[in-house]
Amino acid sequence: MLKGYLSILGVIIVWGLSFPLSKIALYFMSPFVLTFMRFVIGGSILTIYGRGIIYGKKEAINAILNMGIFVILLNLAINYSSNPALASVLIYMQPIFVAIFSRLKGEEILPLQLFGIIISFIGIFISVDSVNFSVGSLIAIIAAILWAVGTLYYSKLKDRDVVKLNAFMSLFSSLFVLPTLPFDFYFKLSTLGIGMGILVAVLAQALGFIFWFSGVKELGATTASSIVILVPASAYFFSFIILGQVP
Repeated sequence: MLKGYLSILGVIIVWGLSFPLSKIALYFMSPFVLTFMRFVIGGSILTIYGRGIIYGKKEAINAILNMGIFVILLNLAINYSSNPALASVLIYMQPIFVAIFSRLKGEEILPLQLFGIIISFIGIFISVDSVNFSVGSLIAIIAAILWAVGTLYYSKLKDRDVVKLNAFMSLFSSLFVLPTLPFDFYFKLSTLGIGMGILVAVLAQALGFIFWFSGVKELGATTASSIVILVPASAYFFSFIILGQVP
């Protein structure tokens, strides 16, 4: 149990930090290029670290839901949002959708979990009301729904080796994203841009997803999703420190 909570704490820090870093990287490249970099670099690191991959039809579907489409939408949401932390708030509506879908499947939602989700939902409305609702906001909500579906699907695969599974998911997702590169292609050769892209790949793709799926494995989809909603608070903090974006 402690391992699961420590894993989610790692997610909160790493993914919160990745939002402002992604915003900086997107000054030098399109969302599709950044997504491709995340998958190739992150997948390669995970393959080396895990000494191999786990692959199959179910794993491929999981990769498309939890990484391929989701990370594309995430980067598009960050790109089209004035404040990357706001995009994180909307993406982390995911626990609400996980709870709804879980209840539809017949799973019990504990009163304390329900109370926490309601409080979070109120916070989301307060946050969104502070700025104009944009295309980036809409994309973030769609990403949240997709992530919820992907999380529940992953819960069926949680007996797999987390590192090897994530390695395959990242590399497979890079092939899935490859055809999107010609769309709105932009890449400015810059040491800072490349450095930010690599840093995002290492933190968000390698470490972040290892922490996330380890947390889901130890705590379950609903509990992990209820706690990980603290990522937006982390994103606001790091966006203020790095970008000077005042919450």
